[in-house]
Amino acid sequence: MAVDSDASIDAQFDAIDWEELGEERPVVGRRTGGFLVALGLLTLLFLYDRFTGYDLSIGAWYAPSRLDWLFVLSLVVFAFAIVVPAVRNRDRTMQYWRRFRRNRLAVACVAYLAVFFVLGTASLLVLDRPTTNIQYAKQPALFATVEAGTVAINCAGDVTGPAVQQYCHGSLQFPFGTNSVGQSVLELVVAGMGVSLLVALVTSMLMVPIATAVGTVAGYFGGWADDVLMRYVDIQQTVPAFLVYIVLGFVFGQSLFLIILVFGLLSWGGVARLVRSEVTQRRGELYVTAAESAGASRLQIVRRHILPNVSSTVLTATTRQIPLLILTEAAISFIVVLGDENVPSWGQMLTELNMELWWVWAFPLAFLVITVFSFSVVGDALRDTLDPRGKP
Repeated sequence: MAVDSDASIDAQFDAIDWEELGEERPVVGRRTGGFLVALGLLTLLFLYDRFTGYDLSIGAWYAPSRLDWLFVLSLVVFAFAIVVPAVRNRDRTMQYWRRFRRNRLAVACVAYLAVFFVLGTASLLVLDRPTTNIQYAKQPALFATVEAGTVAINCAGDVTGPAVQQYCHGSLQFPFGTNSVGQSVLELVVAGMGVSLLVALVTSMLMVPIATAVGTVAGYFGGWADDVLMRYVDIQQTVPAFLVYIVLGFVFGQSLFLIILVFGLLSWGGVARLVRSEVTQRRGELYVTAAESAGASRLQIVRRHILPNVSSTVLTATTRQIPLLILTEAAISFIVVLGDENVPSWGQMLTELNMELWWVWAFPLAFLVITVFSFSVVGDALRDTLDPRGKP
């Protein structure tokens, strides 16, 4: 039964409604129209916030920054590019899900990434930034114990032992403990999720359209267009994005925005090559040749038959690129190149390598490893799910 289900997916994926080629279709579909409306509303809100003198602060604690606007834009793109098609094609989505859930580790990783997404979004758009509280600095994590003299002033948990050798125990008030300035490590970890999610989502939003456009044009048209575009990709991949960030950082100042911009504009070469390879293969398929013979224009063929069939390649390649982006941002923050103390990155938290306060860096490190591992596993599982013929 599973074989029949998988076969039906592949059959549907390459199917063409020949009558549709001769029908008049609206220039802008409902999904595209909805996206344009959402984009227009978001643009109006941004312009109102930036140029009218009246910001869109929510209460007294949240005023959107330019990174917040980019993040919301990325959410809109994600919704219309991934969520809406998945909901509209429920049968195919369920078939893919039945194939995907055979990998139980991948399902567990998806569950973690769902929590990661919700908490990261909340930290960016809803939650306050972690605040300092010297009164409760250096509090141990729950179930951990330190000498009472280690904590700065007060112990939030129980204090045990004789007067000459007292110990401070962890508490539910600070389950992950606090750092040397009294910030809750749990709040910092959640804030770090927001930074990692921001980097992953916004950078992908920059990478995917460029990689898809370049790979599609090079693969479908070939000839001089292919030569020029792939030669540029060769040149781009010889220049490390990290080095470009260092140079631009000295000119414009280091920031998270610059990290996203540089890596989003310079890290799409590998994805473009995969798209080109897939488009070149699809271009020679019989259903594309038949569509050309039926009078379909190049734009129609690319939009209706080429792009839908390479979307799985783009999704898989991008998902597998995200762990590298998260690790890169953490590494830059760790070596203090980011230069923005207000960005609670996991990499920045790892700079507090103090064995006496092990919880300050151990929890961020654990979540960094789990997040990178989860994206890697899900990326591999998506590859096997969307293209089972590529499995060894």
